[in-house]
Amino acid sequence: MDIGPSLTIAAFSYGLMVVIAGLAALLIRGIVVALASTQRKAAAPTPVSISVAPAVDDTAAHVAAIAAAVYAVVGAHRLVHIGEVPRGAGWTATGRLAHHGSHTPRRSPR
Repeated sequence: MDIGPSLTIAAFSYGLMVVIAGLAALLIRGIVVALASTQRKAAAPTPVSISVAPAVDDTAAHVAAIAAAVYAVVGAHRLVHIGEVPRGAGWTATGRLAHHGSHTPRRSPR
């Protein structure tokens, strides 16, 4: 069993891959250089005017709008708390059960 031709083919293949990889690297380098030369140099940054007026907090306006909407729908009620509802493990478990249940194969009646 002579392995000479196999080694020759393997060496040729390896050499061909090296040449192709080198050509690809040169092509990429050429693209990078071409793109870098087309980009303009960054100009000096323009001065920015800064307002010294205090920031306006719209939270009170949002709460008033929510309270007005609730009053229009429900009527005269006292709002005790406006905020996010903490989500417990029950919500997570219910969502997970619905999601996993959607993957179960269903048998069609024949």
